[in-house]
Amino acid sequence: MFRPRIVDALQPLVRVRPTTLPLTTIISRRPLTTSLRLLNEADKSRPQASHPTKHESRPVSSGKPVAEHVKEDESKRSGLPEEPASGPPPPPLAALTAPQLFSLEGRTIVVSGGGRGLGLTVTHALLESGASVACLDVLPEPSQPQWDKALQLAESKALSLSYTKLDVTNQDQVSTVFSTLFKDAESDRPIRGLFTSAGIQVMMPAVDYSIEKFRKVLDVNITGTFLCAQAFAREWFKLHPEPGPEEGQAGIGGASIVMTGSMSGRVANLGIECAPYNASKAGVNQLAKNLALEWSRKGIRVNSLSPGYIRTALTAAQLDEKPELNQIWLQGSLLGRLSTPDEFRGPVVYLLSDASSFMTGADLLVDGGHCAT
Repeated sequence: MFRPRIVDALQPLVRVRPTTLPLTTIISRRPLTTSLRLLNEADKSRPQASHPTKHESRPVSSGKPVAEHVKEDESKRSGLPEEPASGPPPPPLAALTAPQLFSLEGRTIVVSGGGRGLGLTVTHALLESGASVACLDVLPEPSQPQWDKALQLAESKALSLSYTKLDVTNQDQVSTVFSTLFKDAESDRPIRGLFTSAGIQVMMPAVDYSIEKFRKVLDVNITGTFLCAQAFAREWFKLHPEPGPEEGQAGIGGASIVMTGSMSGRVANLGIECAPYNASKAGVNQLAKNLALEWSRKGIRVNSLSPGYIRTALTAAQLDEKPELNQIWLQGSLLGRLSTPDEFRGPVVYLLSDASSFMTGADLLVDGGHCAT
């Protein structure tokens, strides 16, 4: 009887029993049946995916796009994702409306570098969002007339706005000021946020930097940021010594720290020479990640904000001194312009509010697309 070569090759290993069925049936049908049975059994053991528009679970490996299930029964569409069948209950913020998520009512925010510039601009936004604000700065007095406008806004909303002169590089001063702020905070508006914006910039070639100037830039920008965050956390932990499993969840009284980094912590800036500044801002971005690792499960979220070029009085003076910078900076922006301080109000309010409840250890880059190319 004729036997295909494949059977001859298997002869030493397999004994072929005589049969009246065609050989092709023996070779192809049984393995196919076995494969289908194994696939069916595997499907039963795999996790089942659910979908808001479909009450019955479907196999993850069904091969059908989710979009097809969305269209199966429009009457079952709820508009909201279904709650999991098991696990902890959803946090209280699930019942809040979107505007409520961004509200800062019922809390006080501390702002370092709040006497002028970005810090004072953000202070206005925090007051508008319902928070009382405690500003800290090395200036003897905050800048006018912006400060008086902030005071008027605070009074109109029955909020508290204070100013304290502080050198953020002096650990004893920082500890004393934060201890006082936490003790004096209104009971119905406890301190729940910190925005660090104190910083300095000294532009010159790296070979010309004196050690005193180099240390000064790092001392203010990163050491000052650390000392303020450290003092904030120490006072927070005094009030919350043993956080429960729900401590720190948004809507349950957790705190948020936002540190001002910079896109210059990610890239070298064409046209300007500021190695110490860029190094310090890279340190701020990394510091935020490490403090988030230590404190997030103790009730404090920590993130950094990295702005791009901001059109301020300082940058205007730089552009007057070096007009070629304007073209260089604009070429690097995908939006074709520099930012203004008011464009960072939204990002800071977002990071300090419950709207960013699941965000910690992150760096929010707001640079007009500069770092995208």
